[in-house]
Amino acid sequence: MGMLYRRKKKDPVTGKLVETGPWWMKYYDQGKPYFQSTGKFEKREAKAVLHKAEVKVLEGQREGNVVIRTRFDDLVLLLQQEYELKGRKTWGRRLQHIAHLRKSFGGIRIKAINSEKLGKYISKRLKEGAANATINRELDCLHRMMVLGSRQTPAKVGRIPHFPKLAETNVREGFFAHDEFLALRGAAPFHIKVALTIGYYSGMRLREIIGGKGLKWDQVDLEERCIRLSSIQTKTKTPRVIFMPDDFYKVLDKAKELRDRDFPSCPYVCHIRGKSFSQLRQGWNVACKRIGLEGKTFHDLRRTGVRNLVRAGVSETVAMKISGHKTRSVFDRYNVTNEEDLKKAADLLNQYFLEQKVTNMVTLDRLSGLNWEKTTTQPVDLYGGGGGIRTHGGFHHAGFQDRSVITASVPLRVNYSLYFNVLCFLIMLALYPTLYPDVIKSLILTDPRSAHL
Repeated sequence: MGMLYRRKKKDPVTGKLVETGPWWMKYYDQGKPYFQSTGKFEKREAKAVLHKAEVKVLEGQREGNVVIRTRFDDLVLLLQQEYELKGRKTWGRRLQHIAHLRKSFGGIRIKAINSEKLGKYISKRLKEGAANATINRELDCLHRMMVLGSRQTPAKVGRIPHFPKLAETNVREGFFAHDEFLALRGAAPFHIKVALTIGYYSGMRLREIIGGKGLKWDQVDLEERCIRLSSIQTKTKTPRVIFMPDDFYKVLDKAKELRDRDFPSCPYVCHIRGKSFSQLRQGWNVACKRIGLEGKTFHDLRRTGVRNLVRAGVSETVAMKISGHKTRSVFDRYNVTNEEDLKKAADLLNQYFLEQKVTNMVTLDRLSGLNWEKTTTQPVDLYGGGGGIRTHGGFHHAGFQDRSVITASVPLRVNYSLYFNVLCFLIMLALYPTLYPDVIKSLILTDPRSAHL
């Protein structure tokens, strides 16, 4: 059973002890007393806080003093430690996120961060002109910090609030058609030609190709026509093997020949006068502008490489291993669908329907081309009794009849004997009262149901 009290302070005038400040609470967890401030100056509100604390004790979810005292900067240290231990390369970007978060959450305790404050933060960043994707990455940073705090012993974060997400509509969908790739390679300087070819055919990331940790000749096996990437080079820390098609092989073979002739000691596949380079933006932009492809990025080659693998019929599992994607969601973002793909899908659908059935108007010329005598299929019942195609009936409620559908595997056959039998029956039915009037009259008189006539 807990209790409420207020701290006392000596009055400098009267010298007496007077109660000041907010109400404090004392409660027990497994026999151990805990003293915490309620932060409330009204006793009624303080009782509610004490009741919540006692309920959490009963549920085994009591928030200790560490949870109450943890601040924003404490969790920043945890996030930094995680990046250092795992060797992640995006800490510089995280520092930008933390700088924006610190403006709103730097001076408060983590326990005070709730959904309302997160909503206000989103509104503030939107007014500042931040993109939805940028705000989501900042919130992801804060969420990760709180998750790391909750995993500590003792825990530094108790309850993690709900983090809202904004819709992201700025996903790039750029890719290169094959003729665009050839045109850009023709307009680019040689050191960019090699990097461009590697990116187009393999879907490798830019930092896997150029720079101090870029592709080296000891990783290229021209006899086996393959490239072997080590786990240190790849973003996902997973080694990859990439085999080269003909054009890819010819470009690297020529680059190896020039390297051996001019700079035999250079270990890098992509180099400028025997030295590695880490930026190609200037030469890239000049080449793109020269052929009218302004706005294209090197990363569009990675999307193109993934797309080409899928269009070539490579299974998506194998394509993900070649490109180095670990998650299906990211792979699907790279597998771009354009209008040409949609047109091909429509053509395939049309071909499927043509193989299943023919949908042409039945004309005399169409019927004259069929061999009525040699057919072995069942005749078509023109009056709907045959269980096959029906020219009468069908969609009466829709206001039309489907007389034009012919199954490709069942040629149309007209049953002339049926026509003749029906015609004879109708003629006899019309002539019978005239030829035998006495018989008709006797049938009517002897029928008990005709008594009312």
